[in-house]
Amino acid sequence: MQPTFAALLMLGLAAATPTATAGDLPTWADINPIVTKRCVMCHSAQGAGRGLRLDSYALALAGSKDGPVLLPGDPEGSELIRRLKGISTPRMPFLGTPLADEEIALFVRWVEAGMPEE
Repeated sequence: MQPTFAALLMLGLAAATPTATAGDLPTWADINPIVTKRCVMCHSAQGAGRGLRLDSYALALAGSKDGPVLLPGDPEGSELIRRLKGISTPRMPFLGTPLADEEIALFVRWVEAGMPEE
């Protein structure tokens, strides 16, 4: 039985459609430049507002005096995401303009992906 043109076309489209791989997921390496530029001025050893340090992956996961601010797989429940979006106050970054929508979306995708380091 010969495959139809439509069947061959569907197979070709399926083969050409990219699938998500681990390499597509944002990692700390993607997030860190934003954090370094926009967050660590207040959230590092010198300032550490509410004890939240963001100057390393491990410290970001540790959270603040109030507990974790990032919940793997749960951007809506992650206080850092809520502050970046302005859902919780004060909105972050506190000193300066809000992050661009694309930057916030990158944080959301990173949290959804489980916050991989690499």
